[in-house]
Amino acid sequence: MSSTRATVRAWRSCGIAVAAAGILAAMPTKAADQVPPPPYQLAGLSGVGISVVLDEAAVRKALPPGIQPAKGMTGGITIYSVQRGYAITPYSAAYLYVDVEGFDSPEGLKGRWMLAGVYGPQPKTAATLTKYYGFPVRTGESRVEPTADGKRAVGILNGQDVVAAEIKSVPNGCAPGAVQLNYLSLSRETEQVVVNTIPFAGDFCKADLVSARITAPSGDAFASFPIAKLVGASEFSNGAATFTAPRPVPK
Repeated sequence: MSSTRATVRAWRSCGIAVAAAGILAAMPTKAADQVPPPPYQLAGLSGVGISVVLDEAAVRKALPPGIQPAKGMTGGITIYSVQRGYAITPYSAAYLYVDVEGFDSPEGLKGRWMLAGVYGPQPKTAATLTKYYGFPVRTGESRVEPTADGKRAVGILNGQDVVAAEIKSVPNGCAPGAVQLNYLSLSRETEQVVVNTIPFAGDFCKADLVSARITAPSGDAFASFPIAKLVGASEFSNGAATFTAPRPVPK
């Protein structure tokens, strides 16, 4: 409760009137376990991204009617962590996605369809993203650790690595930037395709790809999408983003 009082004082210092006593009195005892609907603000994001080409047959089998994979079956692996934010943080995550046609961002980035993911270690993070977005994620976590000249990143499910990547950092290769990411998914409630528009700002860094592979056992969701080709790698840090409310995609 002390952290909540500190937040109220901080908002007051910014000149924003907050009915602190009423807010604190109305908060239920188990408020930390009750996640409200989106949006969700994220801050302190850092991680690595791996560009890949995925197996065409596996991808087409996973996509619903009307959603077309990008030419070349391009996609990626993202392994990252979030230090703080609203409602679902802190958490770490790893996920596999394929680029899709028809939902490009203003910067020219393709829309993305998540194929498999782990988020956690708090169960509420994965449960919330499944409930409100329909993302195919399970409770897990990720770890990014330094190597002699770069980083090694792994996604973890039930204590076992399911995806792993290693990159080599490029000296003086970072620059601030901002992009919009569009993630599509199938709503569990309406069974309709929805899009989650995510504005992201942070530091983007060049990196050389050393290795990347799916390490999940046969039968796992990650193992269902073989990597046909490794393309490249990048890093990001000091990031901030927002999971917006999902919007139905017109039919």
